[in-house]
Amino acid sequence: MESRRLVLIARENLSELLSAVASAVKVDWQPKKEALSGTMCTVGESSFNRVSVPIAAVDAGAEQAIREVMQAHSGANLVAYALKAAHKVSPRLVVFDTDSTFINQEVIDEIAAFAGFKKEVAEITERAMRGELDFNKALAERVLLLKGVSAEVLPEIKRSRLSLSHGASELVESLHARGIFTYLLSGGFSFFTSAFRRDLKLTGDFANELEIVDGRLTGKTLGAIVNRQRKAELLRELATQHGVSIAETVAVGDGANDIDMAVESGMGVAFCAKPALVNAVNAAIFERDLRFVAELAFA
Repeated sequence: MESRRLVLIARENLSELLSAVASAVKVDWQPKKEALSGTMCTVGESSFNRVSVPIAAVDAGAEQAIREVMQAHSGANLVAYALKAAHKVSPRLVVFDTDSTFINQEVIDEIAAFAGFKKEVAEITERAMRGELDFNKALAERVLLLKGVSAEVLPEIKRSRLSLSHGASELVESLHARGIFTYLLSGGFSFFTSAFRRDLKLTGDFANELEIVDGRLTGKTLGAIVNRQRKAELLRELATQHGVSIAETVAVGDGANDIDMAVESGMGVAFCAKPALVNAVNAAIFERDLRFVAELAFA
């Protein structure tokens, strides 16, 4: 068991949240006093209460108890939380999932709309992100339905159907100002991740490549699939490449395909995520604003 710090960001008074945590993990706190030690943080035009409190002797049972309390209080009051190392570690490498994390949409669903299979593909996507299906098989099944779609629709989809998650640009700008490396590690497609990389001047991107022959999608991908295992491998490789320790990494995602990289990283963040990821990591953001990543990472 090790000592940790619990960072909470909420709209209102934190004493009720702290009382719930104290009851769940049996810590000797004075919640009202601890709440008064918090400070205000500003995200965009809104202000929030933030507090960082120590918790001694945290084991796996305590981690799960804290997750359950956080999920029970998410939404109305709690905006974000992180159970962090007792000593402060500043991140030097931040990696993001793309679909439904860095952007608001699932790209493959939007391509499928052009093929007339959006409903079918979206259902498979949802089950895959919940961890109910093998990711590689689910991807192959969905991509096959895209066979024959003109490659000319890809730029139009990027232009008219995809949007950055709220706060993405501001977060990236803030991270770059601190000299932090930023990457997209995506189970989606390289045409789109490379475009977003160029738009925001990210350090790099890794994703699956759609095979195109005679100007049309073939229904196949090229090369190794960027699945949950590959994302974790990439995180380790990038950390080594940039001389960054794993403790200095942050991984942000929303689904089962992000579990391995999130657990591997110094701080894995579940961003408006599926339960499979929320229950695997010790940090979560419950409001769709990526700027809260920085509020947790640098607390």
